[in-house]
Amino acid sequence: MIALSNLALYQLVGGGRLACLQGLVTCDVQQPGDGSQVFGALLTAKGMIVAPLWITRTAEALLVAAPAAAADAVAAVFARSLPPRLCRWEDVSGTTASVGIYGPAAADLLGKVVTGGLPADAGRVTAPHHGAAPVTLARVASRGLDGFECVLPAAAAGALQQELVALGAVAATPALLEERRVLSGFPRLGAEIDDKTLPQEVRLDELGGVSYTKGCYLGQETVARVHFRGHANRHLLGLGLEREPAALPLELFHDGQSAGRLSSACWWEAGRTWVGLAVVRRAISPGGTVALADGAAASVHDLPWEPARPQGAA
Repeated sequence: MIALSNLALYQLVGGGRLACLQGLVTCDVQQPGDGSQVFGALLTAKGMIVAPLWITRTAEALLVAAPAAAADAVAAVFARSLPPRLCRWEDVSGTTASVGIYGPAAADLLGKVVTGGLPADAGRVTAPHHGAAPVTLARVASRGLDGFECVLPAAAAGALQQELVALGAVAATPALLEERRVLSGFPRLGAEIDDKTLPQEVRLDELGGVSYTKGCYLGQETVARVHFRGHANRHLLGLGLEREPAALPLELFHDGQSAGRLSSACWWEAGRTWVGLAVVRRAISPGGTVALADGAAASVHDLPWEPARPQGAA
């Protein structure tokens, strides 16, 4: 269990909210229906990523979660693009909290502390209660994790966490979530994603974050051209690192030429080794090796990946 404090959360209401958001984001918000959560992104008009988004659809509203680092940029797009007579939006980050509960026992523990039912499938959402507090509960489909994420009033979040801990939940560390993110190949804003990143360069389409059939949206022309007429010149791959990198980001080399950059790295505890994510030239493929600017070597792997555990490791 962990409090997801690095998210900004927006609530969209109004009769035109669905159509308005559908025209802004890369994913299909309409097709899954009410009680769904989809992963996508907000782009610039030129197709570069502004922010990855998690969009929860209920019968009453749309909840849009974005990395806190992109809060101002997302708010600016909403203010510029959402007509108030059709769609009213509000930043509810200060009044709500998000709590993640992951692992094989997550459903059992949550079932003991909320009333109203859990979503059975990934990407689905229910609306149970914890005591008197309403909860928007999504089964995770797109964070490289297996479990649930709850959005509830901020004042009620502490009691939920305490009750889960009393039943046996363990407070997860940010380092554990980073390990899962890196091994699952899930890009992060400020690391793999910057203001010059196309969705296909960081696997957003492979992760279900891009619809090629939904119709027009902001930045769609560039995304469609890359998909239907060729491929991105860079792609995201995993790296098995020889040692802890000297700094991040760190330039990579192949055959003496710049090959890309190592953008994330973490210690994989079970495997007793360092692993990372890198956006590299398309010519770099899994099975090869690259050199780091600090002199270390790294093996290149497709994503997602789980490095082999050392002999004798638990």
